[in-house]
Amino acid sequence: MSGAGRNARCVGRLLGAVLALLFALPAPAQSAESATAQLIVKFRDGGEHAALSPGQRVARLANESGVPLAHRRPMALGADVVQLFRALPMTEARALAARLAADPDVDYAEADGLRRRSMVPNDPLVAQQVFFDDSAGGVNAFSAWDLTRGAASVTVAVVDTGITGHVELAGRALPGYDFIADPNISNDGDGRDPDASDPGDWVSAADLSNPVLQAQNCTVEDSSWHGTSVAGIVGANSNNGDGIAGMDWFAKILPVRVLGKCIGYDSDIVDGVAWAAGLPVPGVPANPNPAQVINLSLGGSDPCGTLYHQVFAQALAHGVTRAIIVAAGNESVDVATTTPAGCFAEAIVVAATTRTGSLASYSNFGAGVTLSAPGGDSSHDLILTLTNFGKTVPTGDAYRWIAGTSAAAPIVSGVVSLMLSVAPNLTAAQVRAILRSSAKPFPPGSTCNTALCGTGIVDARAAVVAAQAASGTSGINYQGLWWRAGGSESGWGINFAQQGDQIFASWYTFDAAGNAWWLTMLATRTTGENFSGVIYTTNGPPFNNNTNQTAFSPARAVGNGTLVFGDANNASFTYTVNAITQSKPLARYDLGTGPAPVCIYSAATPDFSSATNYQDLWWVANGSESGWGINFAHQGNAIFATWYTYDGGNVPVWLTVLATNSNGTYAGTLYRSAGPAFNAYDSSKWTTTPVGTASLVFADGNHVTFGYTTNGQGGLPVSSQSKQITRFPFAATGGTLCH
Repeated sequence: MSGAGRNARCVGRLLGAVLALLFALPAPAQSAESATAQLIVKFRDGGEHAALSPGQRVARLANESGVPLAHRRPMALGADVVQLFRALPMTEARALAARLAADPDVDYAEADGLRRRSMVPNDPLVAQQVFFDDSAGGVNAFSAWDLTRGAASVTVAVVDTGITGHVELAGRALPGYDFIADPNISNDGDGRDPDASDPGDWVSAADLSNPVLQAQNCTVEDSSWHGTSVAGIVGANSNNGDGIAGMDWFAKILPVRVLGKCIGYDSDIVDGVAWAAGLPVPGVPANPNPAQVINLSLGGSDPCGTLYHQVFAQALAHGVTRAIIVAAGNESVDVATTTPAGCFAEAIVVAATTRTGSLASYSNFGAGVTLSAPGGDSSHDLILTLTNFGKTVPTGDAYRWIAGTSAAAPIVSGVVSLMLSVAPNLTAAQVRAILRSSAKPFPPGSTCNTALCGTGIVDARAAVVAAQAASGTSGINYQGLWWRAGGSESGWGINFAQQGDQIFASWYTFDAAGNAWWLTMLATRTTGENFSGVIYTTNGPPFNNNTNQTAFSPARAVGNGTLVFGDANNASFTYTVNAITQSKPLARYDLGTGPAPVCIYSAATPDFSSATNYQDLWWVANGSESGWGINFAHQGNAIFATWYTYDGGNVPVWLTVLATNSNGTYAGTLYRSAGPAFNAYDSSKWTTTPVGTASLVFADGNHVTFGYTTNGQGGLPVSSQSKQITRFPFAATGGTLCH
């Protein structure tokens, strides 16, 4: 039978059978409080008890506290799993941990919480992978595959239930590890071992005699094959004439088994994450294939504790892992109240959106969400992926449709692996920044916003393009308003508009006579984070009569400059102007009006129509008024606009306005300044004069009406005009992308 025929046969058989599989999986309970029979204790390094063994230190702690405790095993990061005398409700276990943490010999103590699958599987079926397209809720995967289909050098760890030997994962899976230490929930009859295959996570009626499962509100259920489903979204074999396609066609999958019957212990999950990243775990062989990306489609209630923060931070600091992708969870609550999604300082937290780009009804949300991805919805759009026909043990390969943040997270993991295939040296900070800044804006009418769902919906192509642009460099975009570091020279500044390896710098300063003067430089990257170019000055027609283009003189070179960036917020500016050479330290200028924008470079000419961040270099829409421009530095609810133009004498002048937003119109007072010469700063010579008002009304992210009125002050005539302006693409390779 052909591949297409086999696929049709499998899907057809599932149309009746998979409904029972999906509806058999319960939604996580909200009423019953979970329980645990274990604590995680980290003893202090050094001290009077440091010579004792971990077992002896636990025994001493039990004696001092009057609580029966037993040492169970050591963990990664130097912590130990401690057995309680019985399973305690989480509130009691946390209270006991807090009591033990007060002991001078204890660094910290936490309840060993239990997590469960984030899936919401009881939904109707949709027989297609609808999330691959570039619709309002799609991830633009087809266009991304035009650039890269992935690389076998990238490894994605799926920290989950393990995986089955599905044909769609053949040749993709690396040897993993089973970290489930408790045979009562492992379903494979033993504890930790090198076999990360999924034996099934079904729960029988007899299993419910386990008080831990009872306290977790577990019910009788068939095997979920959750890890196989997650792995299929990341990297099912593609372009092979059979089955489905994965986000990444070639990346390796590293199965790390941490979830068994219904639940998984934090101690197992944390050790699994540590091992996946290449960190040592006591009693476990070293991982020969540390993962660049770690996916956790799991979670549970209570805020993120010290141990998860530590293991995520150390995993990222170890040097191989660049992203820890965590499902936001499916309880319709703020991610700050959950683990591990609440560990958003280190993790990339993914909420679920629908086909139309709204927040899925089940998805967790909040300020801790990094970005969103399609997760399906209970009404119509589900995510097609891999599963197994077996109700308990694996029996045969199959496909099914699922919904949940468990599906959204591996979509993002697949996108990150595509990014790393074209830019293997990206840092963890760059990966996060690119994902956030390249995300698609939520469509009009969406129930999502940046306070609930992160910066947008993951865009695979935009993320790959940004990764390509950042390859070999820091990947930082320096666009924005800068001034003298330390703020010791008020009254002047320099705007950077960056497009790829070019920065158009507009320097607002004063000439030798103290008149406002602006100089421009198109600086090109030379090496690393160094940019150099020629500095020019021009003369041109008055700001209110630009139709006389004959008054615009060719740009005249007055020197050269070099920019050297130390990081995203600090640089040095060395220049020679009119035979005067100086060097100034620069720093980004914070307007104090809200968060700074995140901007990345796009190699393709972008469509800014839906952009909501306006920071960029702008000019007259039809390009008919060469020789002047206006820079917008956008922060929060305000835009600092610096307009470089010419006065009635055809000489350079610059005007500024801090325009604040009111009902969609940005408006403020227009000022003209005078000050000390560029090479001899003297604060007493800086003066500023209000000369009118200005307003900005944006039609979309690419078009704005710029209106102004001057009042006859500051040597400028009375005038009132309105100009249609647009972003200025000065580099041949495209523009900056700011959302």
